[in-house]
Amino acid sequence: MHVVGIRVKLSDLSKQMAAMRLWLDEHRIDLSTFACRHTDDGMYVHAEFRLAHHAAAFAERFGGRANRPLSAAYAEEDLMQEISPVDALVG
Repeated sequence: MHVVGIRVKLSDLSKQMAAMRLWLDEHRIDLSTFACRHTDDGMYVHAEFRLAHHAAAFAERFGGRANRPLSAAYAEEDLMQEISPVDALVG
């Protein structure tokens, strides 16, 4: 899977989620996994794509970061540590 991580302000979450869904529908792209979690500075959106170019286009459109393919078992934990080591330490 090809992982994208995006930080979103809590006040913008609803608007951004709607824009993401619209963009995905317009481009006929299905996600493998999608999750959100609270962070100290807003929300963290985690999306997984089957194809690298889908992940790259989504990351570019929404100001995220596309990462190398990760194993499904450790994708979220590895990405969270890579992007935000402080969040990984705070329980």
